[in-house]
Amino acid sequence: MTKLSSKALRIIKTCNLYACCISSGIGMAVVGPCLLDFQEIVHTDSEHIAIIFTGRSTGYLAGSLLGGTLFDLTEKKQFLMTIFNFLIALSMFAVPWSRTVGMLAGWLVLSGFSMGALDTGLNVCCLNLWGKDSGPFYQALHFTYSFGSLLAPLIVAPFLGDYHHETFINSTRSFLNETSMNLSINSTSSSYGSEIPSLTYAYLIIGGYGLLVAVSFLVVCIIAPLDVGISKSETTEDKQSSFAFVAIVVMLAFLLLFVETGTEIGYAQMVATYSVKGPLRLTPVIGSYVTSAFWAALTLSRFSSIFLAIKYSSLAVIVFDLIVYFAGAVVLQFLVASREWALWLATALLGFGVASLFASVITWVERYITVSNKILGLFASGAAFGEMAIPYIIGYFLEKVPEVLSYVVTASCVLSILLTVILYLILRKKRDKYAEKEGISNAACDINLWDR
Repeated sequence: MTKLSSKALRIIKTCNLYACCISSGIGMAVVGPCLLDFQEIVHTDSEHIAIIFTGRSTGYLAGSLLGGTLFDLTEKKQFLMTIFNFLIALSMFAVPWSRTVGMLAGWLVLSGFSMGALDTGLNVCCLNLWGKDSGPFYQALHFTYSFGSLLAPLIVAPFLGDYHHETFINSTRSFLNETSMNLSINSTSSSYGSEIPSLTYAYLIIGGYGLLVAVSFLVVCIIAPLDVGISKSETTEDKQSSFAFVAIVVMLAFLLLFVETGTEIGYAQMVATYSVKGPLRLTPVIGSYVTSAFWAALTLSRFSSIFLAIKYSSLAVIVFDLIVYFAGAVVLQFLVASREWALWLATALLGFGVASLFASVITWVERYITVSNKILGLFASGAAFGEMAIPYIIGYFLEKVPEVLSYVVTASCVLSILLTVILYLILRKKRDKYAEKEGISNAACDINLWDR
């Protein structure tokens, strides 16, 4: 039997990481376009179905926090990744068979937990595989996640239910008022009576792909069960940083990531429902394509940010992102209610604006403080809490007040700008630790604010 070289194994493992990120991206983004179908399948309304987002985000948060510990406790990291990929595939197969909100939320909690744990393991594994050369491979890892998110609405679009706005709302409400809710499934709406929901076939495709990824990890687990990390030089400690300074920077960055990530996921998950239930009253298929447009813009922007980061500083990229983000919020707030093209434009601008904020914020503050594993865990927690809270708030009020989507996005944009300004005012008086190492003055750093 031919023994694979170390380089070949690294390439194979890296391809597995990319395939896994595509699977996670699909699993995270697929729920939004399916939301109306889920309401019909489990017979509820948007106010109560929103709990599934909180459940999945809770699972993701738990997975993110426990995943790091689990991966640190074992050298057989490929085996853990195999298990979590199998759990994702299992949950994708099971989701469309759920007939209650609780059961649906339960499977999404399992899916979220597995994705959260995998996200921790995938990022660390990629860095360990390539060491000091991990830059482009790590950026590609995040790009593949966005690519998976882009694919999700395209996969489910042909399988979405064909029903009209008023018919769906009236049938849902009438069902909720029936006293025979827990009787035979034959008393449900005609669209999902005794027949298998067409959405099941979309989730079979998604689950099948996840199963292939799990098998691929299992093969690597058999070939090379142990992961030996490449030693990396440690970053220079910023000994002059006081605890208060680090705490303030971490808190502000935590809030910024909370707002940005929560709005990103909230908009992506709810724009399809808003397209149908909002003033434009579009079809579910068009709503799915609008979601796809958001992920397409986000994916393209995330790909472009790789090259922008070569030329410009993280702060410059953040400023550019916030300008585009603000433009999208203005269009959404003032034009979308009566113009379909404005919804497409706002969606594209928002996708471009929020795409690289997460990575740029982390790389920006990392130049002034030492970002340890605990601090990274706090940042991940902030993002996870945002993914729980903001989509739930939007979903809870969306049916009664569709404009809540634009209100939340606009408020999020203004708050993001405010937090960035406060962070800048704090950090501008602090020496860049890399510039300090090279003997570069603050004045020189300010002159080269926009250039790398």
